[in-house]
Amino acid sequence: MRFRKLITAFWTKKGAIAALILIFAFIFLNFKFHFCERALLECSAPIAQGISSIWHQFQNIKEEYFELKEVKRENLVLKKRLESLQAKEISYQELLLANQRLEKLLSFKKKLTFPTLGARVISYAPNFSPRIIFLDRGKKDGVNLYYPVVNFQGIVGQVVSLSPHYAKVLLIIDPNSRVEVMSQRTRVHGILKGTGINLAEVIYVPNTEDIKEGDIFITSGLDGIFPKGISVGKVINVFTSRGEIFKKIILKTSVDFRRLEEVLILLKPPVLPYGKRN
Repeated sequence: MRFRKLITAFWTKKGAIAALILIFAFIFLNFKFHFCERALLECSAPIAQGISSIWHQFQNIKEEYFELKEVKRENLVLKKRLESLQAKEISYQELLLANQRLEKLLSFKKKLTFPTLGARVISYAPNFSPRIIFLDRGKKDGVNLYYPVVNFQGIVGQVVSLSPHYAKVLLIIDPNSRVEVMSQRTRVHGILKGTGINLAEVIYVPNTEDIKEGDIFITSGLDGIFPKGISVGKVINVFTSRGEIFKKIILKTSVDFRRLEEVLILLKPPVLPYGKRN
């Protein structure tokens, strides 16, 4: 019995010691674990922070890229719409300007006593010799040789060649062109001779006649081609030389030959073929 008690006491002491060892071991290991955990956390936290920061930056860059891509796509769509609107605006502006020119031409047409035919300029060579234009009207439209051509500003020229669908017009600014004209103010007569773009000279006006800058010259109606009273041009220079019989009178033409687009052909049979005049 006593031996059993000794054994029991030994194991009881041994168990207590073991328990104490286990407790100390647990405390030591727990302390060591927490120490390692703190050390690991101290080292890994900045790394995790850096990785997280890089990841967020990457996400932001990715989002910005897709946003920029969408903005670029929208800009392309808006650019195409803008180009389309600009093209339409140009087209509308052209229609508006053409309508304004045609209104002026129609208003001028109402003042004429002769039947007329509207035509468009399809080819234009005012800087070359001879100075001519081509119209989209021809013999099948009732056009004949020497028919006068005008616009709302004044006289343009006369038909010198024809095909069934087209007409060639010699402009009054050509050096070979001659038109009977007169001063609107003094009624003195002369001959208009072309000298260049938007310029002409009135010849055979005596030195004794009263002509000054700003005077308007109109058609006299005596050449058998152009009706009387159509604007020809304004005097910009008058030269009178001693010993000369005639003045040198320079006109700026009423018609701007740099901007011819629509004209009227007067369906007026000529009294005399213009080409036969000297």
